[in-house]
Order: sequence, then C-alpha cells, then structure tokens
Amino acid sequence: MTHAPRISIIIPTLREERFLERTLENLKSLTLPHEIIITDGGSTDGTLDIARRYTDKITVWTHPHRQTFGQAKNAGAALATGEFLVFIDADVLVPEPQEFFEEMLRAFDGNKRLLAMTVPLKPWPENHSWVDAFFCAPLNWFYIISNNVFHSGNASGEFQMIHRESFRRIGGYHEKLAAGEDNEVFRQIAAHGRTLSYSKLCVRHSLRRPHKLGWLTTYGIWIKNGISVALRNKAAYKEWSVVR
Repeated sequence: MTHAPRISIIIPTLREERFLERTLENLKSLTLPHEIIITDGGSTDGTLDIARRYTDKITVWTHPHRQTFGQAKNAGAALATGEFLVFIDADVLVPEPQEFFEEMLRAFDGNKRLLAMTVPLKPWPENHSWVDAFFCAPLNWFYIISNNVFHSGNASGEFQMIHRESFRRIGGYHEKLAAGEDNEVFRQIAAHGRTLSYSKLCVRHSLRRPHKLGWLTTYGIWIKNGISVALRNKAAYKEWSVVR
C-alpha cells in the first residue's frame, strides 16, 4: 500500500544543472513518505532532464517575463499533497535526510502551536572556511533570536518547513516581491502561531552568492532588501540577480 506523503519537498529551479543532481541524489536515502516537486522557471540547460530522473511532479514557467521566487514556490505548493511543505534551494544538502526529517516531525508533533521551522545554514563541507563560518554565524543567530526569542518570524529561503494548512491560511508567498518573500512568509505565519529556528540541526549550502559577490556585498544586499520589504512591503530590487 502506498502511503500519502507526510512531507512535500519543493525545489525551485532556474538553470540548476550544476547543482540539482547532487541535491536530489542526497534525498534518495529518505524513506519516510514524501514527494519531490520541481518548480522550474524556464531552464534552457539540462535542469529538467535531471529533474525527470527523480520525480514526475514538475511544473514549468512558460510566461515571457521572469518568474518570482514567490510564484515558483506557490506553484510547487499547489501540487503538494503532504502535511508539511519543505522549501529548499537547488544547491542545499540535508545531512542524513531520514534522521533530519524524523526529528523535525517530532518537534512539530510535540508542539501543536508550532507552524513553521527553519534551521541554521552551514557551507558545503568542501567549501568550509573560517570566513564562511564567521559570516554565517550572525545570520544564523539573527534567525534564532527572531524566531525563538522575539517570536517575530524570520527565515531565509534555503530551508523552510511549513505546515501546509498554515501556508494556505496566509495565502502562500508574496508573489510580487523580487526577493524577501522568504522572511515575509515567516512573519505572516508568526501572527498565527509559533515559528522556530531549530538549532540542533542544519542544512548545507553552496554559498555561491557570497562566494561570487563577496560576503560584505551580499550582506549589504540582504540588509537593504530586508529593510525595504519590512518598511515598504516592496523589494529593493526589480529582479534578484541570478548567480550560477
């Protein structure tokens, strides 16, 4: 008998052939009932060929203008049947996926007011440096304090796990934001229940943006956009730059 998925893993993609297969291959050890959904923004490389080897739940953006992150994530959520929606980037690795998600589900099951969780971000093991550790630390602490102390709701888009009914209640991600939809959705959810940064776990990310642009430049972009979304409900940028 096939069990209904407990979690729906939604991965937005746009020309991700360099990273996607490693991310999907990493999830193959996950045995609890789940589904993987690829929501593609119109890739012209081998991204979709890779995706089709791992899942048949794929949605592709066909409009002439560029898809926003919110539109991509909402499109994936519309296909989801799991109790929990897990949004991860195409270059994110979940360490020991079976044990990871079992622990996340225990946290949700143990607190019915808990509606959404994120986890700290660390670099891929082969990319680790003291510079990455130095700059990742304040970002991770910001999310721990925002969610666990002030209960204000904040989380970056590399990993978010959200109760599906709570996601639907708030109407999903803000589709008109070029960036910042990730923090915004946690702030909305925090108005209805608890959000948490689960510091016992982590996910690993390529950190391609700060590695290409530099950490100081990347922090400046994040801070500028975060302030704009918080104060104006509008992204500071018309489009979020693509880094490949």
